[in-house]
Amino acid sequence: MLGYFQKTLLVFGLFIIVCSAHTEPYLEQSSQLSITQKISSIEAKTDQALILFELKELLTAFNLTNNERLDVLKAIEKNYQNTRDFINAIETVNRIILLTEQSDNSLDLAQAYKRLGIYHYLKGEYQQAIEHYHDALEIINRLNQPILIANMNNNIGLAQAALGQNIQAINSYQVAEKIYQEFGSELDRIDIRFNIAGLYLKLERYDTAIEAYLDVIERRKKIQDLSGLADAYSDLGIAYKQSNKAEIALEFMQKSLNYYLEKNDLFSLASIYHNIAEVYFELNQHDRVLTFAEESIAIAQENEYKTALSGALHTYAKGLYYLGNAEQSLSYLLQSQKIAEELNYAKQLLNNYSLFSLVYATLNQPANALKYHKLYILARNKRENDNFNLLLASYESEQLKQQVLQLKQNEQLQQLELSKTGQKRKFIIVAFGLLLLTAFFIYRRNAERRSKLELITKVKQRTKELELLADKLQAANKVKSLFLANMSHEIRTPLTAIIAQAEALIYDDIDEKTLHADINIIHSNSLHLLELINNILDLSKVEANKLDLDIQTQDLHCLLQDVSNMFTEQAKSKGLTFSVYHALPRPFVLPIDGIRIKQILINLCSNAVKFTSQGQVKVIVTIESQQLIFSVEDTGIGLSSSQINSLFESFTQGDSSISRRFGGTGLGLCLSQQLAQLMSGNIEISSVLNQGSTFTFILPISVELDNYQNRELELIQPAIEKDTVKENIENISGSILLAEDHQDNRKLISRLLRSLGLEVYTAKNGKEAVQKFLQYQPQVILLDIQMPEMDGIEAHTIMRQKGATQPIIALTANAMAHEVEEYLAQGFDDHLKKPIERKVFIQTICQYYQHKVCSDKVAETLNQVDFSDLVEQFKSNLALEQQDIILHIKNDDYEQLSQLVHRIAGAAQMFGFSALSQYALALETSLKNKDYERVTDQSQILLNEIDQVLW
Repeated sequence: MLGYFQKTLLVFGLFIIVCSAHTEPYLEQSSQLSITQKISSIEAKTDQALILFELKELLTAFNLTNNERLDVLKAIEKNYQNTRDFINAIETVNRIILLTEQSDNSLDLAQAYKRLGIYHYLKGEYQQAIEHYHDALEIINRLNQPILIANMNNNIGLAQAALGQNIQAINSYQVAEKIYQEFGSELDRIDIRFNIAGLYLKLERYDTAIEAYLDVIERRKKIQDLSGLADAYSDLGIAYKQSNKAEIALEFMQKSLNYYLEKNDLFSLASIYHNIAEVYFELNQHDRVLTFAEESIAIAQENEYKTALSGALHTYAKGLYYLGNAEQSLSYLLQSQKIAEELNYAKQLLNNYSLFSLVYATLNQPANALKYHKLYILARNKRENDNFNLLLASYESEQLKQQVLQLKQNEQLQQLELSKTGQKRKFIIVAFGLLLLTAFFIYRRNAERRSKLELITKVKQRTKELELLADKLQAANKVKSLFLANMSHEIRTPLTAIIAQAEALIYDDIDEKTLHADINIIHSNSLHLLELINNILDLSKVEANKLDLDIQTQDLHCLLQDVSNMFTEQAKSKGLTFSVYHALPRPFVLPIDGIRIKQILINLCSNAVKFTSQGQVKVIVTIESQQLIFSVEDTGIGLSSSQINSLFESFTQGDSSISRRFGGTGLGLCLSQQLAQLMSGNIEISSVLNQGSTFTFILPISVELDNYQNRELELIQPAIEKDTVKENIENISGSILLAEDHQDNRKLISRLLRSLGLEVYTAKNGKEAVQKFLQYQPQVILLDIQMPEMDGIEAHTIMRQKGATQPIIALTANAMAHEVEEYLAQGFDDHLKKPIERKVFIQTICQYYQHKVCSDKVAETLNQVDFSDLVEQFKSNLALEQQDIILHIKNDDYEQLSQLVHRIAGAAQMFGFSALSQYALALETSLKNKDYERVTDQSQILLNEIDQVLW
């Protein structure tokens, strides 16, 4: 050890002499800064190589004190730790230990030894890790730091468990757990529970390990420990794999893999790729075994993760052997064995012995096969003996507990004997107690008097509170009465028009020349009545936290065009000017809930036009600081400051006369504000009484701001009547892959895509989709999620692993907000829901082909596409599916029935049979909830509706 430090000092000294000439300018430039500021300045850079170079340059300064040199070395070590360069990290910590020993800082020295042990552990050098952990523990014991003592015992237990030293590992964990229960945090207690679960896994007590891991997962979710959660998912997957539940194991390991890929955690990726390869071996998918084992080997070799490398080489050899390549399998197995022997990795040695005997037997080398078979038997016996010793130790511990219990019972008997001698004393104590009791009653009487006075005071206070509550209830009652009065007027007004016009139609009291206008009155008043009801329902949903946003990609220009069209004529009829200006590029496509944004703008513009008698209403749309700004300016009646304060309350208007003069319920602004806040936005007001108001709707968005700076405002012209418009739509050119299991849906969507000008490749399941992707390399991929043989999630994962970089869009009926978030988190570029909405569908597809076209015009053109033959084919297939439904019900095959009605629900809606879709969805929901009592009735309703469709 001394020779190593001498060499280190000599090399370090030479390095300083050589580099000193190059460091003087740097030191002169930063001489005015403290060493901490210099380090912070360097670490603020993003280039890791540059950071490391400048830290090493800083280390060569001659005027550094011992403590400053330590700070620089720690920063260098941190850089190596971040890049997972454990070899250089170990060398750097050794230099830190040398300097720390000179400074006589015991705690820093212990921490340095601990980090040194961690780096050796991560390299798979467990024995060296234990030695350095003991060095740290020896120092910490002298300092009497309980939590640090527990941490070191925990680390020692991990390394001992990795070496197969199970009894020693349990002893270390018990020491740590006892300290954590008294002094540790919740995270400490979870971590030790996690490590003990890992020991159960090594001891092949899989049921106990699974129970422990599930407990750890629930507790880590509560504290949002995402990194620890990923590790728990990985180990839980191993436990399920060992319990012959490979499918479940793969599900949990995939969760870990997604997290490690996101964080680029190479150490964990090497391990999880190896574990997934083992699961695929259990599933007899040997090609995938080789694929994932290769990933693990590549990462482990590059970063010298010896444990993962040894395991992955073994798995790769095992995959080759079962594919019939015994000679190449032996080559990889020998590499694994060399590393396992170097690490003294008992578990891996045991696995290798078993495979060696099989490989050599296949290669017709019976002597070697017998040799390794014997080694396997010896290693297995040693492992079982260790497990037996563990049980024996547990039994001896239980015997010791029984002896302690017996001693306690004897002690209790002695106490009873002593109590007899104290009976006389008790008589004296009783007499004294009577005196105390008398004093207590006197004190109690005085306390009751004080309590009565306090009760009187509380009653008075409560009475005042009730009076205040009564005042609030009275005020609320006034608000309710005002709302009912407003609603009575607002609802009766359109109803009067609707009833009057309807009666005129009934009694033929109409002029045929004005028939269209009369019907239009009924229609417009009905829409107004519907808007009132929708506002009330939407407000109730928002306040009950039950309103979900429907996020879809949409061109904002189409939305603004609709607003301009809607209010231009309405304002013109009042002698007002209505204009919409924007500073946005064309197109401007972003993920938003267009319906809710449009609802807010309609409310704001409607109020502006309603409360403006002369002048203008102007809408200005801009982008500032990652925010979309909608400003609605008017020259109307304006608001006072007191009116502004209560404007966003339910059923409230500026004053009571406004509802009489202008109408309205006072719901619009309240609902608009709550919708804005639901989208993380806000509505702000600036107003001058009798001069006008400006309502500003601010919505956060994520865009590259460099593209939108210093743009001039552009006026949106109101659209010309549709019958005078002739729009030439250019076809899109390119290719697309559609994966959809339902034949009728596949044909319908294919025809829609081909009508856009696209070359369409189709697949009926995920497996076929992967093959078509590799064969044709389409520009865009549409993947249904629920498909037979291989679903969309798995197909997406395989395509990405095979090098897919093109956009992959999830196409599914599972369109809840949390489901969409999950698809995007797994790597899908976008989401389209079924049944498809043509405007949204076309707009989404167009943006991936850089095709600038308004979806309204394309949809109008596509409406002319003839789908009648597909509808008839859907009905024909529906008759066959009706028979399948009857068969599944007869056989109680609810799983197949659920899959069938899911397909029918999606297809029926797309072909315009909404009632059939609703009945199928209701049946699917009961099947998912296992509400089998309702299945029979709902199945009959569905079959009856199919009859109606077919007839």
